[in-house]
Amino acid sequence: MLTARAWHSVTTVGATTGIAPEVAASFSGGGFSNVFSQPSYQAAAVSRYLSTLGGENAGRFNRSGRAYPDIAAQGENVEIVFGGQRGPVSSTACSTPIVASVVALLNDLLAQQGRPPLGFLNPLLYSLGGTAAFTDVVSGSNPGCGTEGFPALAGWDPVSATMVGDGVALDGLLTGVLGFRLLGWARRISRRSGRPSVYEGGYKAY
Repeated sequence: MLTARAWHSVTTVGATTGIAPEVAASFSGGGFSNVFSQPSYQAAAVSRYLSTLGGENAGRFNRSGRAYPDIAAQGENVEIVFGGQRGPVSSTACSTPIVASVVALLNDLLAQQGRPPLGFLNPLLYSLGGTAAFTDVVSGSNPGCGTEGFPALAGWDPVSATMVGDGVALDGLLTGVLGFRLLGWARRISRRSGRPSVYEGGYKAY
């Protein structure tokens, strides 16, 4: 059984598509939990979204529930190799490992600098929302259940989050791959992660 503490400690990943412009993928999961309460690290971002959303889809979701996703990445027409054949697939099962690989690279960079790993990401992610570390996706939605779904709006939203990594190439490793340009992102997170309260304090609190 997934406890509230465990659910609050999970980093959930949405999907986007396109490069210029980058928009929310229609299949991206997102919404509000009917079981788990909203953690404080996302309260301000969610409140701003709900204020802008107004009465759209009123009564169809739990406005005080744990909201997701927390971050997004490219998830449509991602090239994979299966059975020796190359081909495109589309899923948050693509965007999630992309985010995981980016975090692994950032942790490797931090280790090279003698710094601790990022640890629990969510408080850090929400603190970086609206900064140059991320691209804000403001178009698209995730339709379903007889509705148009949640629209992507300025700031955090329950389809593309507010956060798609943006920066410049990390030693050229991911240049041109799915729009991730990481060095600027890595440097910003590296500077911030030097303060344990950003992530260790968040982990203890939630």
